Parts: sequence; C-alpha cells; structure tokens
Amino acid sequence: MLYYAAAALGSLVIGLCIGWCGIAGFLLPILFMQFYGLSVSESLFLSFVCFAVSGAIGAMNYRRRGELEMKPALAMGIGSLMGGLVGAGLGGLLPADTAKTILYAVVLISGLSILRRELSAGRGREASGRLPRWALALLGFATAVICAASGAGGPVLVMPLLVVLGYPVKLAVGMALMDSVFIALPAVAVYGGRCDAASLAALLAVSAASHAVGVFVGSMTARHVPQALLKRGVAVFSICFALYKLFL
Repeated sequence: MLYYAAAALGSLVIGLCIGWCGIAGFLLPILFMQFYGLSVSESLFLSFVCFAVSGAIGAMNYRRRGELEMKPALAMGIGSLMGGLVGAGLGGLLPADTAKTILYAVVLISGLSILRRELSAGRGREASGRLPRWALALLGFATAVICAASGAGGPVLVMPLLVVLGYPVKLAVGMALMDSVFIALPAVAVYGGRCDAASLAALLAVSAASHAVGVFVGSMTARHVPQALLKRGVAVFSICFALYKLFL
C-alpha cells in the first residue's frame, strides 16, 4: 500500500509543478527508476503515459483561456509525432547505463537553462514573432527525438526555445504542453512494447490518475503560486541531482 501511496504522491507533486509552471516532467523517469528500481523501458513507458495526460489537460486549459493557437501547435505536433517515434526507437536500442546518462545530462541542461532564464527575466522586452509552419515541424521533430530518447517530457525544452524564437511566454507554454502529447503517443507505443505493460497496470493507474489531478489543480491555481521561486527551486534541485548522478 505504501508503494502505491508514494507513487501517487510523487506523481501528484510533479503534476502540480507542471500545472503551475509547465516544467518538472523530466523528474518522473527519475522517480520510477531511482525509487522503484524499474527498468529504463518501464520507467519511460509510465512517464510518457503521464505526459500524455498532463499535456492534454494543460493544453485544454490554455486553449480555454485563449493562450494556445491550434494551427502552429499542430504543425509542430506533426514533426514531434515523427520525432517521438525516432527518439523512442533510439532510446530502446541504447544500453541502460547510456540511456540513464543521457537522461541526467538532459536534466542538467534543462535545470541550467531554466535557472539562466529565470535569473535573466525582466532584463529585456519579450519578443513577438512567429515561425513558418515547416520550421515549427522541424523544431518539433528535433526536440521530440531528444525528449523521447531521454525521458524529458517536452515543455522543459520546447518552451524556452519558443520564447527565444519570439513567442510570448504563455503561448509558448500552451504550445509546449500540447506538443508533449504528440511526443508521448509514439513513445508510449514503443516503450510499452518493450516491457510487460500488464504487470504495471496498477502502478500506471495510480500514477496517471494522481498526475492528472496534480496537473488539473496546478493549472487552475497557477496564478496564486510564486512562479519565479518555484521554477528556481525546480532548477536548483535538478542541477544538484543531475550532477550527483553523473559525477558522484
């Protein structure tokens, strides 16, 4: 019972962070691998099911608030669908130690990018721009390959890139959440086919349900949470944990 309660709590907290600020999904594979001793394929299968759920809920809420434009998001999603398939295929071919090293490296880079962005926030004006749809599709493909191979959910890489390329922050978060669904779908199919998904049914149900609750509550209460403090906390934790796993 404690086993499932801990999984529910961890998935809930990570879901809250995603709902509040659009990041922290990359912590899910770490939760399943480090605290439950699951294989890489099992951990990524569970994580990407949760990412599909959180992406769908988050994108729906952003769409309702008018902070998600469907056409550019779908263009990026088409590229991500193909990239997710390629990335998951590559991830399954890598040795377990190599896959874990890639994951921790992505976590480290993500934490550094989040911290850098937060520390430099407010120093310049937010740009406003758009990419052609073919460029969005290429961006989706490239980021999806990295995310699907490593276990990063998607928004932690996609959202900062979109902001740098000229998209308003809220629109970038909404697009990144929707994009995570397109990354997750092929990844779930590939990683699920490489593990005994039936034996994970109970853990999957508990984790996905609690994750969905966390994302929903987080997205509904995001305006009341100090975003800068939360993001910096996630970034510092991610950097320290990744450095520990990579070098100690």
